[in-house]
Amino acid sequence: MKANIFVVNYLKHYSEVESKKRRKKYPPHGIYEEMLDIPYIDDGLYHHKFDVYHGTEPRKKCCIIDIHGGAYIFGYHQDQYVFADKFLKHGYDWVSIDYRMNNGKMSIMDQVDDIVNNLKYVYSHLKELGLEGDNFVITGDSAGGHFALSMTEMLLDKEYAKEVGYEMPDIKPIAVLANCPVYNFSHMGEGVLTNLAMKRMFGPSYKNKKMFELLCPQTHLDSLTCPVFVSTCKKDFIRIYSELLTKDMEGRKNLFEIVDIDSDNKRVGHVHNVIDVNLPESEQVNDAMRAFIEKCL
Repeated sequence: MKANIFVVNYLKHYSEVESKKRRKKYPPHGIYEEMLDIPYIDDGLYHHKFDVYHGTEPRKKCCIIDIHGGAYIFGYHQDQYVFADKFLKHGYDWVSIDYRMNNGKMSIMDQVDDIVNNLKYVYSHLKELGLEGDNFVITGDSAGGHFALSMTEMLLDKEYAKEVGYEMPDIKPIAVLANCPVYNFSHMGEGVLTNLAMKRMFGPSYKNKKMFELLCPQTHLDSLTCPVFVSTCKKDFIRIYSELLTKDMEGRKNLFEIVDIDSDNKRVGHVHNVIDVNLPESEQVNDAMRAFIEKCL
């Protein structure tokens, strides 16, 4: 059965309620040196702001740039604090970027514009943001995993970036870490979402196959030349994408690792390591992520 617009809208409402609870339960609390709600576009929009946290000493001189997920229609940069904590206490700096959520009227290209502008702002203000070193890791979960993969491809391949329409900042990712990512984006929704649900998630251009193909990480996999980490689990409802990415990485020279959690625990589902970080299975994924970054430094 295809998911309709009611299901998508309910998912957005439920997720926003849970996000508010999460931000209240796990607010930034001064343990780390932090800069919150920095505007990268000064228009007053909350989604045009981002957070920076400095890891504990000794710092790794490695910055993790995180792109939150949320089915392209919900999510906030401060949702990621509790996830960031698992890396900050090990000395990694953290940038939690944000982008506008689709209200059924935007193009997904508007979201890509926001993310690129946020990356450009970060790169042009590294000193002011107190970010040290030139080691950058891109990470994202679910829809954010899609954006993390696509941004990494564009950062590593200037010709691809120009094809999409961007001149990217001179960030050279040493790795990309995607948790339960959307990977085969050009076929997103086929057999799963009704047209109205697709329109709600991707705006009026939801039928623009050329645009979907242009923003599809699988299509541009040859541009993804850095080490790649992916996580999924038995109850990840889009695990097929992680399996497909794993298959496509076979035979490539990139360092690649997948962590696939085999658990029947109902709490161990889609992006559990980001949402419910203190589960043993979540600790397993996040420990593996840190170990993977260490291999790349």
